[in-house]
Amino acid sequence: MKEINVLLYGLGPIGLEVFKSCTRSNNIKVIGGVDIDPNKVGKDLGEIAGLSNTGIKVTSSLSNIPHGANHSVALHTTGSSVPQVWPQIKSLLDHGYSVVSSCEELSFPWVRYPELAKEIDQYAKDKGLFVIGTGVNPGFVMDSLAVFTSAVTRDIESIHISRKVDVSKRRIPLQQKVGVGKTVEEFNALAEENNIGHVGLEESLRLILNGLGLSQEKIKKSIKPTVTSTDLELSSGHVGKGRVSGLHETAVSSGTIPITLDLVMSVNVEEIDRIIFESKDLGHLEFTIPGGLFGDSVTANVLVNVAQSLMFYRQQGLRTMTDIHTVRNIIDYEKFS
Repeated sequence: MKEINVLLYGLGPIGLEVFKSCTRSNNIKVIGGVDIDPNKVGKDLGEIAGLSNTGIKVTSSLSNIPHGANHSVALHTTGSSVPQVWPQIKSLLDHGYSVVSSCEELSFPWVRYPELAKEIDQYAKDKGLFVIGTGVNPGFVMDSLAVFTSAVTRDIESIHISRKVDVSKRRIPLQQKVGVGKTVEEFNALAEENNIGHVGLEESLRLILNGLGLSQEKIKKSIKPTVTSTDLELSSGHVGKGRVSGLHETAVSSGTIPITLDLVMSVNVEEIDRIIFESKDLGHLEFTIPGGLFGDSVTANVLVNVAQSLMFYRQQGLRTMTDIHTVRNIIDYEKFS
C-alpha cells in the first residue's frame, strides 16, 4: 500500500492542524474537506489553512464527495459527544470511509454508552471498516502511553498520571472551556451540571483499565476551579483577581491497582506530563515529558499516525488505543511493509 486517501471532516482549529500534518506525509493524499461554516465552503483547503492552494474546494455535504475506495479514511474533528457525532460517523461509513475521530468520548465509549458502542462496532464491521476515537488526551499522554510504559514492570502497586497545561498559551475556546474569567460560583454551578471542564478524563482511566486487563469499576471524579491571585491579561480578555483561572480535575480508580489521573489546566502553570508507577519489583518509576505535549498539533499528528497504522493492519469495528497494534509514525509504507 503506497498511499492513503484522506477526507477531512470538520475544518476548525484541530481539523486544519490535521490537514497541515497530512501535508507532511508522502503516504497521504487529501481528497476532500467537509465543513458547514459558510465562510469556508467553496474556498480552497490550502487557503483556509494558510498554505498554498490545493485545488480542493471545501464542501458542506458528503454528497459532494466521491465514495471511499480501498485505503480511504476520514479524519473527523467536529465534537466531543458520541451521540452527537454518531450520525456523522455513520454517514462516513456509508460512504466507504473508515473513521479516526478526535471525539473524546469515543476513545472508550463502552461504559458510558454500552449499547451505542455495540451498534457502532457492528455497523463498522458490517462495512468492513474501522472507527476509533483518539488524540493527545484522551488517546495518548494520560492513557495509552501509560499502558505502553507499564511493560517495564511485572508487579505494579499504583499508578499516578499528571498533566499540567498552561491555558494562557492555548486557543480562546479552550480557555473558555475550562472556565477562565468566571466567578467561582458560576464555575461550580456549571460543574454541578457537567457543563464545564475537560472531556475524556474518565475515558482515559477506562482505557488504562482496559489495556491492563482490569475490571471497569466505578470511578470517583472531582473538578475544582483554580483562582488567580492577580489580574491577568489574556487573549480571551481581562481576568480580575479572584476570578477563575482554570481547573483542577481528577479521576480515581481504587480497584486492584489504585490509579489516579490528575489534570490541571490553568493560567501560568508549569507545563509537564508525568507518569509514575510504584512497583514491588522496580520501586519508584517515573516517566516525564518536560514542557508537556502541545494539545492541538500533537492531537493532529496522533490522528494521522493512527489512520496510517490502522489502515496498514486492516482493522475493523470500533477500536480503542489500548486494543490495537502500537501506533507509530510510519515514514515509508513500502519499506515498512
